[in-house]
Amino acid sequence: MLAALTLLLAIFLSTSSPGSSPVLAWEYEVEVQSLVPGATLSGGFENNTPVLSPDGMCAMVFSIQMQFGLPSPSTLYVIAVLNEEGLPIWRGVTGGSAPTVIHLTKESLVYRAVVGPGVIRFFTVPLEAVTLMEPATGRLEDTDGMAAFALQTSSSATSFLSYTRNPIPDGMPLVIKKWTIPGDEVDLVASFFGLEDGNLILSWPTTSGKIYQVQRSTNLESWENIGVPLTGNGITMSYSQRSTAEKVFLRVVIP
Repeated sequence: MLAALTLLLAIFLSTSSPGSSPVLAWEYEVEVQSLVPGATLSGGFENNTPVLSPDGMCAMVFSIQMQFGLPSPSTLYVIAVLNEEGLPIWRGVTGGSAPTVIHLTKESLVYRAVVGPGVIRFFTVPLEAVTLMEPATGRLEDTDGMAAFALQTSSSATSFLSYTRNPIPDGMPLVIKKWTIPGDEVDLVASFFGLEDGNLILSWPTTSGKIYQVQRSTNLESWENIGVPLTGNGITMSYSQRSTAEKVFLRVVIP
């Protein structure tokens, strides 16, 4: 048990631009050689990509050319996924025609591909367990009739993408930029703080796109960061830790 318990929430509000102004979250330039060694870029983004999922994942489809020792290069298609930080986590290569993104979350990607004349297959990729160049691990079964429907991917309510148009203007790279639309500013005040089942718990409301850092101190003079900065999502965030010290101070700051 704690002999004394003190919790402190320190407020440092930023003076950033108004909530209606988009903020650049990340920028990604397609580097074909890092995704498919030996390939060259053939065209821009296709099949209504890039797309953005509600949890911040991004998927894209574009064409490449490969020289397989034939007189003319072959056209293939790359389907790739970026995580919420704009880093590539998986890519696949298909022939025939451009694949179509069907479903995208942090957990999985589902896409449709033509694997032969008139033959359509749906593939799933478990994104939490794959490496960058690992093949798609499974084909969805019981999909009869799915090809007859117009399937719609998810989108985000708090972010959007800007990207190089297709056909690619001369001299321009193939680039995606993710922009976040901050929500209304939320006052940084504790919605809950206290001791519960031997744990110190601190909760606070957040503004979408705003960065928060939890810090800890034992003397109110020197502070140390706890974990990595957190990005607000418009709902309440919480931090908890076991109560081991006689006195501890917690605060949340906006760097």
